Parts: sequence; C-alpha cells; structure tokens
Amino acid sequence: MRRVPLVICIMMMTVSLSGCIGGDIETSEGDDVIFEDTDDWPTYYVPTSGDLPTCDSTTLGRLYYVEVDTNFQACMSTGWQVVQIGGSGGNILVNQPPIIEANVWFADDDLVVDDGDGTYSILIGLHWNATDVDGTISQIGIDYDGDLAIDIPLPGNSGAHSTEDHSSQGGDNLAGFFAIPFESGLTFHRGQTPTDCKWAMTRTITVIAMDDDGTTSLEYITRSAFDPRTDSIGMLYYNAYEAMELNTDLDGIISPADYDWIMGVSPSTCPAPPVFSLTFDSGAVTSGDSDVLGVLTLVSGSPTNVRGQDGCSPIFVGLSLDGENYGQQCSSFSIQFSGSDAANPVAGDTYTISEAGVDACNPTNLCDGVWVDLVHDAGGDSQQQRIYAP
Repeated sequence: MRRVPLVICIMMMTVSLSGCIGGDIETSEGDDVIFEDTDDWPTYYVPTSGDLPTCDSTTLGRLYYVEVDTNFQACMSTGWQVVQIGGSGGNILVNQPPIIEANVWFADDDLVVDDGDGTYSILIGLHWNATDVDGTISQIGIDYDGDLAIDIPLPGNSGAHSTEDHSSQGGDNLAGFFAIPFESGLTFHRGQTPTDCKWAMTRTITVIAMDDDGTTSLEYITRSAFDPRTDSIGMLYYNAYEAMELNTDLDGIISPADYDWIMGVSPSTCPAPPVFSLTFDSGAVTSGDSDVLGVLTLVSGSPTNVRGQDGCSPIFVGLSLDGENYGQQCSSFSIQFSGSDAANPVAGDTYTISEAGVDACNPTNLCDGVWVDLVHDAGGDSQQQRIYAP
C-alpha cells in the first residue's frame, strides 16, 4: 500500500533538480518550505483494490483512488464500496431539488386594484404544484420583486387560489387572486430596427420552493406588464406614442433613461415622435352649440399624413364626462386648422376644436376634459396618438 498525495508527486518531480537547488526547498524570500504531514490527508492512492487496507474504525470514511480500476472506493460502514454518484446504480446520495410547475391561469389588464396608499396592484390567477422526490417542501411562495425572497407565502404545495379577498374599483369582491404590486418585477426591453424603435415592459414573478435539506428551486413566470394574457405573454410591441400615453397614465412608471431612449433624446438614435399639447377651456362650456372647447398645438416634430381615425378628419375628438372618455360623432365638432398643410403640420400649427351645432358640453352635461386621437405615418407604420387635456 502507498499513500501518494499531490504534494508527493510534486516532490518527486523536483528530485532530479535537487543537485542544482540543494537539499532544502526554499521560497523566493529564502525561507524553508515545511510540508504538511501527509498521514493526515484524507485522500489516498493504491495500485489495486487488493492493496486497500482493512476497512475498520481507523479507516472509516477514507477515500482511495484505485489505479488499475480507475475508480474511487470509500470505506463505509458496510465495507469498501466503489463510489458512483447518480445514475440508476448510484450509491452516493445527492439531494434532489424540488420540482415546480406553475402557470398563470387568469390575467387581465383590467384587474387592477387600489392598494389604498397611492399605489396599485394587478391581480393574477395562479396554479402551482411543487414536489420533493427525496424529502418534503419546507417553504413555498411567490417572489414578485426579483430578490429571490418569498413575498407572498403560498397556502400549500399545490393549489390554484390565494386566501385573500380583493375589491375591484367598482366594489366587486375578487376572491382567490394574488395581488402583485404594479411597480414590482418590471423589466424594460429595447428593440431597434433601421426604421423604428420598439419597447416592451414585462413583469416576472417567481415561484420559490425550498426542501427540508435547504435546496431551492425557482419557476419564473413572465407576462406583459400592461397587457397580460392568460394564453400568451401578451402584447410586447409598443411604440413611442404608446409610451407617452402610458407614461402619463401611470405617473412615470417608465424610468427616465428608458423614456428618453424611446423618445429619441440624444444619445438615442430612435426617431423622435412629434409632441402635441392640448388645452381644454372649461370656462367656454355653455348651453350653446358653438363653444370653443380646446386647442391642439404641435410643439415639436414633423408628423406626416395626419388623419383622424374612423373617417374623421383631420383629427378624432372625444369628450371626458365625469372622468370617463366618450367618443363623439365627427359631425359634432368643427376643427379649424391654422397652418400651411393640415396633413403635414410643423411646430406651432394648431387645431381649434369647437362644437358644430351640437351642444355636446353644457352646464347640465358637464364636460371635464377633451381628448383627441390622430393617426400619422412614423417609421413606415401608421401610428395612433392620443392626447388628453382635463
């Protein structure tokens, strides 16, 4: 039997040089190198399995490499055993991580609830199942902010409902859904082509399961942050015009750097979209049928082929009644353009919006805002732009 730790091999390679460097091995500073007693090393080498020592209390736990058989043998309580990790014939047990299956079974962009503190949560329906093949699940839950810590404990190893009640903005009871803070787990994605820029924002939640041996498994679920779908990830092709609308509606949930990128602010090479301003003259609301309701002004940019949707020209006008948007017939409004080319306006051009013989806004049917939709070419595509003024 021979014990040959790695350091012995190194020493053997230096024997032929001993005449040159002397009998002692020294560091570059001139200090003698003192080798550790190799009898205390836990790994050993033998030429054949017949050279293995007796497996008893003095060798229990030792691991030997057998050169002829090119394997390792360990002294275990049952005697010498060839070490085989994994596989059908494995005799060294390795902890198996939990197995997780999780899916969103319901998601809708209308399922948003007020948290009561100025923030909002989106509701999702979640199905999950976790199994530990060689033990038990000790912890399971949802991580919604990406720090790999459980934010919402799940009520069991499998299920399809939460234990919480939620109230919709209309007062309906929405029981069994999971409330995910709207601003959590968001990732902004940038995409650029030779003619246009696209952006997307996804929301990722993670189902985390830990077994009784401390091993953790993760199951990631990703959906569109603004347009989640049950049957798919949701809409991910947004443009700068939708970014402007969402950035206004959601109070700057898009980071300033990402917003500047899609808006073409240098050093971004994205095409900058046109910027409009819209005013609403609440003081002009009377019982007459020719009130001037607002003025749309092009602030910057050069939109091309401007037209209104649904056949309205040059813009589509809607009114806000008690905070709700209502579309109107094109004939309800008169649009007076001030500029050289209504289809291709330049900065400073305006559209004056007036009632056209229809008393759409009056003290009884009080309007609290006006909004317009217009369509124009951008990046080779027709883009819809909505502007609102309260």
